[in-house]
Amino acid sequence: MTHQVTATRNIDFSAKGVDKILQNVAYILSTFVMSYPDKRQRDRKLTLEVPFQIAKRRNTARIIDSIQRFEPRAVIIDVDYVGDAFIGKLEPVVKVIVNG
Repeated sequence: MTHQVTATRNIDFSAKGVDKILQNVAYILSTFVMSYPDKRQRDRKLTLEVPFQIAKRRNTARIIDSIQRFEPRAVIIDVDYVGDAFIGKLEPVVKVIVNG
């Protein structure tokens, strides 16, 4: 079964099974790379002048890498974005299949 996941704002500490895996993916989507002090020097890149499509591909690659690394039970099918690029507000929507 395919699930659509977006960033989470609330955490259910009693989640189990598939719900827990989907919540982990949502938490990964809601966490910025720069929010970890440990990663500041390694991942800080100036991407302000990068064309939108290139920035989108880089962000998609980071999302896929993070989910594969931190929640390997979720198999990524697709990464899409909703929002308005002209105002700079896009939210990733990830389609996953849960193994586990």
